[in-house]
Amino acid sequence: MALRTLITILLVLVPAASSVGLQPSGFSLVEPDGWLTPSFSGWAGVSLVSGGGTTTAAGTYVGTMSFQLHPTVRADLDLGYTRLYDFHGASAGRVLGAVDLEWKPTNGFTLMLHCSGSLPDSSFTGL
Repeated sequence: MALRTLITILLVLVPAASSVGLQPSGFSLVEPDGWLTPSFSGWAGVSLVSGGGTTTAAGTYVGTMSFQLHPTVRADLDLGYTRLYDFHGASAGRVLGAVDLEWKPTNGFTLMLHCSGSLPDSSFTGL
């Protein structure tokens, strides 16, 4: 009920604000000059190990979204997944995440803050 009321109010107020000359500003999180424009990258890796009567494989993917917050400050957000397979039936997966903050006030000085971790995929799937 509350959602329906909110949608009705927005549908009435937005056209009314436009009709009295209140136009939205040109503000955008993705500025044309590159400030807060995200850049995306990623990498994937696969490995296979065999020996001693067992074979194990691992696959990992990590995607990174980077933001230039200031000419001297960059922030990165990593999100990924890794899975370990034992070809005898066992497997385990982990969700990976990291946040990096880099401040480089001069060419000779850089300060980095890095925080990362992982969670078992069962935290998300419930299995």
